[in-house]
Amino acid sequence: MRLIIIFFLVIFSQCNSPNSTSNLTYLDSLSFLIQKDSSDFKVLSQRAKFYLDNNNIQSAKSDIDQAYSVFKNDINVLLIKGDIYFELNETRISKKSWERCLSVDPNKIECRIKLTNLLCAVRDTSCRSMIDTLAQLQNGIVSTSIIVYLKEMKEYDLALRLLNNLLEEDTVDKEVLYLTSLIYSDTTSTNRFFDSELSEKYFKEIIARYPSDSQVYYNFGKHKQNMSQFSLALDLYNKGIKLNPNSMQTYYNMGFCELELNNYPQAINHFSSAISIDNSFLIAYHARAYAYTLNGDYKQAQSDWKNCLMINPSYIPAIEGLSSR
Repeated sequence: MRLIIIFFLVIFSQCNSPNSTSNLTYLDSLSFLIQKDSSDFKVLSQRAKFYLDNNNIQSAKSDIDQAYSVFKNDINVLLIKGDIYFELNETRISKKSWERCLSVDPNKIECRIKLTNLLCAVRDTSCRSMIDTLAQLQNGIVSTSIIVYLKEMKEYDLALRLLNNLLEEDTVDKEVLYLTSLIYSDTTSTNRFFDSELSEKYFKEIIARYPSDSQVYYNFGKHKQNMSQFSLALDLYNKGIKLNPNSMQTYYNMGFCELELNNYPQAINHFSSAISIDNSFLIAYHARAYAYTLNGDYKQAQSDWKNCLMINPSYIPAIEGLSSR
């Protein structure tokens, strides 16, 4: 109680002092309290969070370590400690902090979300079970940033069920529509949910709602490309490139489609556009060399094979390309 009275007296004097140019800052407030009681782990963790939010990682680490040494089972201390050590790329300590947090309170959603993201990002075998538990605790609602791990693990069934739950809450959420369209358009042999008509329905819905988003044209174009509908893919890629003229992958895919249509000069132009965006784009040099070869321009093809080797001296296709003539 005495500390609180002193604290507010300091604030009052600062605010009313003619020499004061500003109010006592939040950081000053926390530092004042810590100066009076360096064992107050709650205030230490608050200052650590302030330092973390303001990119002063080392000061954040110092405070949170001190807070943890005082009391090792405070939820907020463990949560913030995990965040700080994650920023320091010491994910082993982050993992232990969030696991301890859940051992103290298994229903602490924020700790569970962070731990789930970490375990899934490193492809831990417990990823699926962590997502299952998280979904149960949140009545089937899980963010798309976590559902995407299910897609990567080819757990399409659970991914779609969770996406449908999100769509029931918000039918126009772009990220949900995106991920749903990508699952239905995924031609992986293990995807029993592949459905070209459904994927096109979602692609068209995204375009109707978000017509200036270049990514949906790329995704829809890639779907058409995978279906060997190269002319339709090119139409979609062209729309996307008008919105994002710096997408080297779009130019590369356009070149691929033109190759499949035997339009070699156009393919060369698209590969050249991709290279102009990133002159270390190895597979674009490879593809352009191949297009030059098909177009009968062996000198230019040789030049591009050499470009490949300048980027990667052990690139086998380039070595084979140069030795073939």
